[in-house]
Amino acid sequence: MAHAHRLVDIDEVLEKFRTNGGRVTAARREIVTVVLGSGVHEHLTADEIGRRIQERHPEIALSTVYRSLDTLAELGVLEHVHMGHGPAVYHLTEERHVHLVCRDCGAVIEVDDSALSALAADVKALNGFTIEPTHFAINGRCADCH
Repeated sequence: MAHAHRLVDIDEVLEKFRTNGGRVTAARREIVTVVLGSGVHEHLTADEIGRRIQERHPEIALSTVYRSLDTLAELGVLEHVHMGHGPAVYHLTEERHVHLVCRDCGAVIEVDDSALSALAADVKALNGFTIEPTHFAINGRCADCH
């Protein structure tokens, strides 16, 4: 099942900085603009986000980008996902989904995180452990590679 995405407003995201005692700087506005404008199904690494920002605003230091990404994750705006052996990628928490990655062709399939609800409930009932299925990709083989 494909996941439905909700459009998120830049000012709505920036308001989370303000309500948590942070300042809305030009750099933070640019970072949020890049993340929101990256495309619904595009998953960007911190380095890719930094590169896009520095193309337009070379005065914004990469360290500022990385700190702001961390802050956005702490505020619950962004989530990073480990897709395999490479660096983590970021997406909006509004777009909660599980990533299925084909180990043969590398295809990434997004499914609603509710697809693992039964598994999560079983693990919690049996072990008292709450899984975070959106934090890591699930590897396997896609229909085309079977």
